[in-house]
Amino acid sequence: MAKPDIDKVARALGASRVVDVSATPATGPLDWLALAEQVHQRLRSTGGRPTDPERSVLRQVRFTPEHWQRLEQLALQWSTDDRKVSPAQVAAVLIERGLAALREPHGRAKATRA
Repeated sequence: MAKPDIDKVARALGASRVVDVSATPATGPLDWLALAEQVHQRLRSTGGRPTDPERSVLRQVRFTPEHWQRLEQLALQWSTDDRKVSPAQVAAVLIERGLAALREPHGRAKATRA
């Protein structure tokens, strides 16, 4: 299915503005379905375990047992017979979405303390 022309849709609906909600936190069932679809669309297989080819930096991140268990549950829910999703892949997408949500309205990322 072709991606819709957002400006064309906005004009047809008489919208006064368009708000990008792709980076908003997932809070409801439809958000979770969209997030699962995003994970599946980004994973590519070259014969091994499917991965997102844009991710090239590998880092070790610690999680509480409860958070890791939740990531495992989401990975199981989003996995299919054709495509297995790992807890780390779920975490990576959630981190990316969280970072994108930290952007200020005029497009600059907020300063964070390390």
